[in-house]
Amino acid sequence: MRHIPLIAIILSAAACQQNGEIKTGSSNNSAYTLTEGYHLNEDSVLLFTSRKDLPENEADRLFRQAIDVYRNQENPAAALPLFRQSILKAPRAAAFFEYGNALSEMGDGSASMQARLSVEQALQAYHIADLLGYKPVSKLLYNTACLYAKSGKEDSAFHYLVSAIEFGYTNTAQIYKDSDLAPLREIRWRFDNEITAALSGASDPDRLLWKLFSHEFQPLELPVVFDTKFREDKSFSNVTYDFEKFIPEMRNAKFSRDVGSEYYYIGSVQSTPQFTVLTYAVQDVMMDEGAPYCYYLASFDANGKLLDKMIVGGHRILDEPFRVGKITGNGEVEVRKFAVRYEKDPAQNGYAENKMEEMNEVGVEYFAISPEGRFTPKSVPLAMR
Repeated sequence: MRHIPLIAIILSAAACQQNGEIKTGSSNNSAYTLTEGYHLNEDSVLLFTSRKDLPENEADRLFRQAIDVYRNQENPAAALPLFRQSILKAPRAAAFFEYGNALSEMGDGSASMQARLSVEQALQAYHIADLLGYKPVSKLLYNTACLYAKSGKEDSAFHYLVSAIEFGYTNTAQIYKDSDLAPLREIRWRFDNEITAALSGASDPDRLLWKLFSHEFQPLELPVVFDTKFREDKSFSNVTYDFEKFIPEMRNAKFSRDVGSEYYYIGSVQSTPQFTVLTYAVQDVMMDEGAPYCYYLASFDANGKLLDKMIVGGHRILDEPFRVGKITGNGEVEVRKFAVRYEKDPAQNGYAENKMEEMNEVGVEYFAISPEGRFTPKSVPLAMR
């Protein structure tokens, strides 16, 4: 599996990949050329930066020009083409960071297509700045939080703001006065609870480990359905064994790590000061690389202690019913169970190119997420919305 750095995982779930290409004349990296239409394509940028003959002095001159226009003349729109020219000469982390800042000022929080595009491009610029080694990471996270807050995406904004604190952002005065974060401060109870908890936990190694784990889970758009199509067109990031204390299946499989199961971050369902509800997936690659994912819903207390857990999608073993779960925004969970028939016996032939021919429903269960963070059975159908 491809290794993805922690901060890259955090930022990439929100980044917008631009269309791009790499122009090549030979297999030598000196032939790679970066053109303006593709300056936010991370693969193109990373290949281009591997060249040894980039005009770095010219890039620095253009970058200083862009900074002067952006900061001193307070004209982000006029600075954007200068930042792009600098990047096309020799991509630098600082150039992408400031380019993202200028773009974020163009995303004025309106619903216009241009504003939304500026936000998406700013997020991608921050992502590439991280890939190129921008420091401090906490500032990238903080600016991302501000961008989400201005865009009205409160859950994501809180997510990145807390992460920024845990990665070392300690300017509390700025947090409490920054106009970009005003929408978060209006939710006073949540703002005070999350910021206080983040600041108090930043020096606690165990709490920090929990925060690093839990903040890898991006907020899910609810309602969400974990069916056979859920994984289509999605790329899940692997959970490493650094976090095995939070995933019981991972601890149980500790002696077969190389050939057993793969574990994936899926998303965050609910977060309160008392508990957090997350979803992760397990795939039995020992059984078959095409084996279905098994989706778990798990709740943890504020210190990362497991409170409750249940399967909401797929199945662990063939003899179990195949589950299709739906989680709604009001904290209710529906799990339908199916008897599944494949074209060929997957125990003998695996799942690759083995068509699922039939799914017959054999039962349904309903649950609600309680105020204590547990999954309480219900006897009545969900109030779907």
